[in-house]
Amino acid sequence: MNKKIYVGIILSVIISGLVLFAYSATLNKNIILHILKSISLSHFIFAIILTIFSFVFDGIKHYIVFRNLGQKITLTSAINSCFITAYFSAVTPFSVGGQPFQILYLNKKGVKSSYATQVVFLRLFEMIFLMFLIDLTYIFVFSKNVFGISKNLIFLGLILTFLSSLTIILSIIFPKFISKIVLLISKIPLIKKFIKAEKIENWFHELDEVIKKIFREHKILLFLDIIMMFFLLMFQSYVFFYALNVFTPLKASFIEFFATVNIVNAVAFLVPTPGASGSFELVFTNALTPFASDKELIIKGVLFFRFLSYYLVLAIGTLILFLPLFKKTDNSVEN
Repeated sequence: MNKKIYVGIILSVIISGLVLFAYSATLNKNIILHILKSISLSHFIFAIILTIFSFVFDGIKHYIVFRNLGQKITLTSAINSCFITAYFSAVTPFSVGGQPFQILYLNKKGVKSSYATQVVFLRLFEMIFLMFLIDLTYIFVFSKNVFGISKNLIFLGLILTFLSSLTIILSIIFPKFISKIVLLISKIPLIKKFIKAEKIENWFHELDEVIKKIFREHKILLFLDIIMMFFLLMFQSYVFFYALNVFTPLKASFIEFFATVNIVNAVAFLVPTPGASGSFELVFTNALTPFASDKELIIKGVLFFRFLSYYLVLAIGTLILFLPLFKKTDNSVEN
């Protein structure tokens, strides 16, 4: 495994520990023990089931898309790829490592790299663009502002989601243009040693053919994929909503909460720490404080959700990291 991943894991653990220590010092109590004592076993188990189901739903979504595109992959591998995305997003700065490792894993499991790349980046675009549309619709159609969030934060969130979705869709639609940029960069002496220009050009050509095929022959599949992504976003937000409501009834509807989370997500991951460690907890604690009468209860809810979606993934992923996750199957396809 790359040494940078080890560094990411260590940094994630250190920063997470510092966050928990800081909250414990602020509240004059052990925040972890206090959370565990405050939550019933039934709530704890149900929250974990919800979290697992979000990975399963995402995996089913991938499985449906790849099978309709003629790619051989098992449902288990599709679900595993989603967990791998979450894990490597947790240990890389700006959470950028998830998608490349997911593409690598999918290729090892029999999906052509061009198809894996297209589907993974299409999913990323759908997620970010839907977040932008949801926020925009809520703010300008249903309400003048989002409950509990400043106008500056709203504006920053909208700008970030719009620019991110625009960048991704341009990469998807114009792969040949991106290949020219990569080829130009590959001519730099230091980079030339690590990049084979001919192989990159062939790969981007194949990617371009896959893109044209998907948009030409699978319009219904694309529409279905967007619908599934919308429900996935809602479900993931509901897990967060549930985690907070375990500790305190929120003074906002789920729709308001859903819009809030979409906006704040774009800002929370700006800090270049692995998996936005530290910034996620701080930003969401402050943004969601108006949703309850007691800030301490919001802190508990945010940390409990963080445990479900981040700390637990980090712990499980690190434990199984040395298992043969990337072992090639009989139907493996080379790049």
